[in-house]
Amino acid sequence: QSIERDHKQLPICKKGQPSVAVKIEAANQPLYGRQLEEKDVLYSLISRTSIDTLKEYYRADVTMEEWALVKKLKVLFDVP
Repeated sequence: QSIERDHKQLPICKKGQPSVAVKIEAANQPLYGRQLEEKDVLYSLISRTSIDTLKEYYRADVTMEEWALVKKLKVLFDVP
């Protein structure tokens, strides 16, 4: 899994930044335009460990809007 812009790997891309290419990890790679389209919603799987890591090391970098998204994903993925 990776994020790229202009064939250069990025560690992060936030809402409102220029578009990126995303490599998706899946047993059967979805093809854009067939199984995957621009209107489809994609989620990043989160875990208790990833949330705790965000809190411990990246708290100052995460906006209130992003914390609200983490909260919604917690419910969606049933993260304790």
